[in-house]
Amino acid sequence: MLRLAQSAAASSTPAFNTTLARELEALGPQHPALHPMLQSGLSQSSAVADEPVSICILGVDEDEGQIRARLGVVYAGIIAGCSCADDPTPVDSLTERCELLLDLDCASGSARLSLLDRC
Repeated sequence: MLRLAQSAAASSTPAFNTTLARELEALGPQHPALHPMLQSGLSQSSAVADEPVSICILGVDEDEGQIRARLGVVYAGIIAGCSCADDPTPVDSLTERCELLLDLDCASGSARLSLLDRC
C-alpha cells in the first residue's frame, strides 16, 4: 500500500495535479509500490534504471472522497549485459513510457497503483 498524504490534503484544490505529480516523482523508480508497475511496463529494455521519473496527470475523476487518476509515466530502462569481465556491451538507458491508474482515498491518503498500458 502507498500513502500519499500531501496529495490527499490537496484533493479538490487547483494544486492537486501538481502535488500528486511531485509526490509520486519524489518516490523514485525503486519505491516498492512504484517499481513493480514500472518493471511491468517496460517494452524496450529489461530493467528499470535508477534515474528520476516524470509523471504527467492525464485525467482525474473524483467521487465521494475517492480519486481515480490516469498517469503517464516517463522513465528509464536499461538492457543488462551478461556481466562478464569481457562483456563489450555498455550499460545504457532507454526512455520508457507507461500509463498507470491511481486510486486514492482522500480521507486516509492510502493509494493503489495498477498498470494500464505499456506504450
